[in-house]
Amino acid sequence: MNRRNFIAGSIALAGQRNLLRSMGAVPDGGQNEPKLVAPHNLFTTTYPESFLQSKLLSANEWHPYPKCSDRAPWEAVPADIRAAFIAKAEADQKAGWAQLPATMFLNFKRNGNQSIYENASFGRRGQLGRMVLAECMENKGRFLDDITNGIWAICEESFWGDSAHMYMQHAGVGLPDVTDPIVDLFAAVTVENLAWTRYLLGEQLDGISPLINKRIVVEAERRILTPARQRNDFWWMGLDGSGRKLNNWNPWINSNLLVANLLLEEDPKLRLQEMVRITRSIDQYLNQYSPDAGEEEGPRYFTVSPMCLFECITFLELATGSSTKIFANPFIDAMGRYILAAHIAGEDYINYGDADVKAGPDGDLLYRYGRAVRDDQLQAFGAWLAAKEGWTATGEALTRAVNAGLTFLSRSIPAVLQASEIRGAHQEDVLIRDAWYPDLGLMTAREKAGTTDGMYVAVLAANNGRSHSHNDTGSFIIYRNGRPVTIDVGVGTYNAKTFSADRYSIWTMQSAYHNLPTIGGVMQQNGAEYRATDRKYASNDERAMYSFNLAATYPQKAGVKSWIRTVTLDRLHGKVVIQENFELERDVPVSLSIMTSRLASMNGDGAITMTFAGAESDPTSLRFNAAELEAVIEKRHISDAHLHAEWGDSVCRILLNSRQRVAKGSWTYEFSHA
Repeated sequence: MNRRNFIAGSIALAGQRNLLRSMGAVPDGGQNEPKLVAPHNLFTTTYPESFLQSKLLSANEWHPYPKCSDRAPWEAVPADIRAAFIAKAEADQKAGWAQLPATMFLNFKRNGNQSIYENASFGRRGQLGRMVLAECMENKGRFLDDITNGIWAICEESFWGDSAHMYMQHAGVGLPDVTDPIVDLFAAVTVENLAWTRYLLGEQLDGISPLINKRIVVEAERRILTPARQRNDFWWMGLDGSGRKLNNWNPWINSNLLVANLLLEEDPKLRLQEMVRITRSIDQYLNQYSPDAGEEEGPRYFTVSPMCLFECITFLELATGSSTKIFANPFIDAMGRYILAAHIAGEDYINYGDADVKAGPDGDLLYRYGRAVRDDQLQAFGAWLAAKEGWTATGEALTRAVNAGLTFLSRSIPAVLQASEIRGAHQEDVLIRDAWYPDLGLMTAREKAGTTDGMYVAVLAANNGRSHSHNDTGSFIIYRNGRPVTIDVGVGTYNAKTFSADRYSIWTMQSAYHNLPTIGGVMQQNGAEYRATDRKYASNDERAMYSFNLAATYPQKAGVKSWIRTVTLDRLHGKVVIQENFELERDVPVSLSIMTSRLASMNGDGAITMTFAGAESDPTSLRFNAAELEAVIEKRHISDAHLHAEWGDSVCRILLNSRQRVAKGSWTYEFSHA
């Protein structure tokens, strides 16, 4: 198929999907949607070198957004947003610039703590970004000296990235070697923010000293642009021939490098060379992406994976005259719609692996995504999110957004400039009924579309070798009336142990602390070979059902011949039913773990009531066969600050233990209104 026919076919398929969805003829994310075709080398075929050579605007010609001197758009930013940014910039002026001493950087090597340095480093970048925006909005020059100090302080740093990423340098973890520049996530974020600062305020900064803008270019070239051009062995590039599995690092870093190259590189040959490398690198990521367009790293990384891919396309289009039809490719739309499938209720999203339950994307960016791919639901959901949290929100929500730490200028610039449009757009909490990702192994289902009333269930039956995965294959998340019943506890604050050989000694990553069986004391094993098999999915107006075999998720010593788990959402009776049919090589004790953020209490034989503290407890009941299973309730205290913010002081683990050693069984238990 040639490029023209491919694009035409993509447009037709996208139109077919959107038409069916608008008519209600297709269950959102359901198994009857027109089949997706995963793109191969989408970027290099859409933007080949010859195309870039003829279409790419020069650095002097590229004007994606109004500069500070272009006053009308900045003065049109809503007054409350302007006031919030200016007030925060004034507070930042009084606070001054944080210090980043060498001993702070060494925290990660000495004790595994990366948060102390991150908080200070991210704080600098957030402060700079907010001051830049405040100056553009006010245009009085009040913040220029502080912006200059911030630029200079950042340019004086030995390394722009994260102390936890020093494994990438030849000297290893510890202090940065300035003779061995590496390009990690936050070094790339930094160069992008400095590039936008120069773009927006270059004229004003030249008025202070021409050496400021020159310093930005020199440091960007030395630290980022030259190493990225000259090396292909940074693992995240996917260009070293190793075949290593790629993740969010690829689109996240490439989106930042793309902007920095477009804004800072004045040599047309080098500029073109880097654009070609970036498109090749992004294709390596996209070629590996789940063919069903599901995000295997979960909603937490959706905002820096598919949404960074969207930004790559956006800036490529802006820099080449918007002369392609790439946004018509249905796969790009489907990648965005994953977040609709992952949304449970309110601020809560499914949080398998290292994802967070409070993991919503940037609403204003999702709005722009939906508008670009012509997906009304994505656009409306983005506007709804933006109104709740973000720089287009109002009141306290706006204050929280402006006061947040790291500022990505690629996102905040269009967000504030388009705030009036987004505020006036249709807003909708899009709650789709069913979603099924056969390649990823994910299903989600609720009783009815458009409401959080009733039961909701999500199950990921994939493998334990995913990027950021836990040993959680086959675990289920259940909500009722928009509130959690069974949970995935998630991940604590990142530290040295999180990504070390000891990762799976952390309790939150073990299958015994997910909603899974422990067989003869043996838990699931980590690795891509430990996977669910024989997956079967079906959904209709009466029920949604997902069954799979968990035998291969356990090591051989567990002696599992077969373990068929079937999870059913019964829409007619408002309950979730779990069936466990298993056969083992020998008689062993078996425990079924059930994690909950609710208070759990025994309510007679075969029944446990799960409630929240307070009068409005909305009780949910767990019922099981007490002749076969004996319940034990444990409380697990939470000391980690990140988990505490999600679940409070503690969570409960309910253990349904076999009353005797068993070699086979057929157990059923269910969750419903108490």
